[in-house]
Amino acid sequence: MAPRPVIAPAWEKASSAALDRAASTKMPLVIFFADERDDAAPFADQDFVDMASKDAVFVKIPYTSIRDKAPNADDSVIPTSKLLGDNPSRDYKIPVGKMTLILADCHGNEYFRLTSVPKAKELKASLDKIPAQMEKAEGRLRKSYDAAKAAWDKDDQANALKPILKNFKEGLVGLDAQQDTITLYNQILETGLSKVRKAHERGDMDALKGLSKDFKGTSVGKAADDALKNPVAKVTPSSK
Repeated sequence: MAPRPVIAPAWEKASSAALDRAASTKMPLVIFFADERDDAAPFADQDFVDMASKDAVFVKIPYTSIRDKAPNADDSVIPTSKLLGDNPSRDYKIPVGKMTLILADCHGNEYFRLTSVPKAKELKASLDKIPAQMEKAEGRLRKSYDAAKAAWDKDDQANALKPILKNFKEGLVGLDAQQDTITLYNQILETGLSKVRKAHERGDMDALKGLSKDFKGTSVGKAADDALKNPVAKVTPSSK
């Protein structure tokens, strides 16, 4: 008698291809973080198989106990994809040895977390809530972006940065308002670096102190601090 075929969802690896498929089909992600047994047997059900073909992209992350910070980690405040990083288990803060399911939008942003395998009907109900959660997240980010843009239009760099950094702390990626926030942030940094260079060239320590304060925690703030440590010598006319 031939063995019965194994019924299992089509698990994908964490990759740009998986995210591209989710984005192109507007499907959410079911991200499975295995425990030491690396056991996906609880998903051996035709309902899960069907869901993986039409309702969500199923991604499986192999078990790892490593949670150390990446040796060449970028200190940028701009959020990046947790799913495409070198260690999704660390970046999603998965407890070591604990099977975890992350229900995320097509960009990998987490909205629900489960520590046991639900019934397919329950999983589908949670996935159906994600579009509304995305809309709420987009609204929060957009509100902060609008505040930042209004402040920047008034050349108020300090109050422009506060809502921007608030958006970044949410850790969300891919959403339109976050992309707009990143674009505005880069514009502000470019202008800030130019101000630092000019203040340094003219030996304006007060301006550099102000820039250090306004841009604290950013590359501009660091540049201002470095400039303060290495002032340009002022040339004074000789009295003859």
